[in-house]
Amino acid sequence: MNQRMPSTAQLYLTRAVLAVLWAGLFALSLSSTGTLTANSDIPGFAIVLLILYPVIDIVASLVDVRTQQAAGNSGAVRIQLVNTAISTVTAVALAIAANDGPASVLRVFGAWALLTGLIQLALGIIRRRQGVGGQWPMILSGAFSSVIGLMFVMMASKTEISLGSLNGYPVGGAIFYLFSTFRLYRTARNHPARTETSNV
Repeated sequence: MNQRMPSTAQLYLTRAVLAVLWAGLFALSLSSTGTLTANSDIPGFAIVLLILYPVIDIVASLVDVRTQQAAGNSGAVRIQLVNTAISTVTAVALAIAANDGPASVLRVFGAWALLTGLIQLALGIIRRRQGVGGQWPMILSGAFSSVIGLMFVMMASKTEISLGSLNGYPVGGAIFYLFSTFRLYRTARNHPARTETSNV
């Protein structure tokens, strides 16, 4: 009853909640725009949210770096630092792309989803090989991110663009994060000795 949730599970749960919240706010910010063309103006609040999403990833990655360092998982630390650098570049690129129009935003967001998806996939595989439970949802999430990233890039070439399609990315990610949270918590409850060192 008093089993504490592993730190990585807490991080995943927080990310799931933030992803759903972001998706709701982003949908609200686009509620009056409808379908856009490649060079349409993007609402200011939507631009702020677009920049904020990779910033959330940056913060989460740095939090995970501290956890991985404490557990001695140097491989995971390196991957998360690379992910942090990519997300930092993405935040800047999205700020620039937003002024160019929805097509540029989709290309940047798509490239970021592809790269971070591959990193997430690698991280899940590394943790699984280290004996960490609850990694299949994260592995599938990485694959999902890579595929949807390619789809965003292809959508950028269309005449009419719906930025609302970006909401599929955080919502899908939230589902995978929730599955990971549940599995990590269950593993920690069934194997208390592995709570902090193996489940991170």
